[in-house]
Amino acid sequence: MQKRTTMMGTACVLAAAALTAGPAAAATLTDFAGVLNTSYINSDNSASGSQTLKSWLLGGSVAMPLSTLDGLNFQFDAAYQHNWADHFSREDWNFGGSAFWANMDSRIGINGDYSNFNRVGHVTNGGLFAEYYFGAITAMAKGGWLWGGGSGLGGHGNYLGGAVAGYILPDLSITGGMEWADLITGQGCQTCGRSDARDTAFEIVAEWLFMEDLGVSGYVGYTYQDQKFSGFTSTHNNVWLVGIRWYMGGGSLMDHHRNGNLNPWLPGIGGAAVSF
Repeated sequence: MQKRTTMMGTACVLAAAALTAGPAAAATLTDFAGVLNTSYINSDNSASGSQTLKSWLLGGSVAMPLSTLDGLNFQFDAAYQHNWADHFSREDWNFGGSAFWANMDSRIGINGDYSNFNRVGHVTNGGLFAEYYFGAITAMAKGGWLWGGGSGLGGHGNYLGGAVAGYILPDLSITGGMEWADLITGQGCQTCGRSDARDTAFEIVAEWLFMEDLGVSGYVGYTYQDQKFSGFTSTHNNVWLVGIRWYMGGGSLMDHHRNGNLNPWLPGIGGAAVSF
């Protein structure tokens, strides 16, 4: 009941956004667009004896039109993440690409993404995504397939996600979403065979472009992450993050999300990445 109340409250806030922010025209890319991103992440797991995991991320993406086909664009993403706790350290790497078609009221495309978790394994995703603009509200969806490998992670699965972003002001957005991922994996038990790792994430993120001329924004977010492994006790994570983005070029936050690089929520599997 508490989750349902929270999601209803988020929906009310986003609906109100449509009444307070004017719509922005959207179109295909006409030139190079880029964004750099850095964030600090704090994650607490409910499992007994678990430590607080801290992470620092540095990443970016570049997008550009493919001139041979009108309306078709390409984006490349890369990120590095350092994770640490007491007597623990791990480096994660992520690389991905998206091809998408854009018009005045929507974007639709395909995405491929590879994530490597040092000394643990790797996960690759491939799928479809789409977004549609209703005035100051953007509705987003994505889904596809997962392939895992290395250190007992070998297997396959699926992921799905949906989100709504509302622009209370052209430079202030609130995004609420849900992501789900399921991976058949060899993790967790050497004698009982393969297990099913399932991850469901409920997310909310607020972003404010506080230096529009320079394209600098700050954002804060919270994710509730429910994790289930077949034959094992379920756990959950409370994940908090704070970060800064630098969008190259001028314009409002709504302009950057609709006329430049893809909305940060769309590529990859994001908050529903199966936790290892």
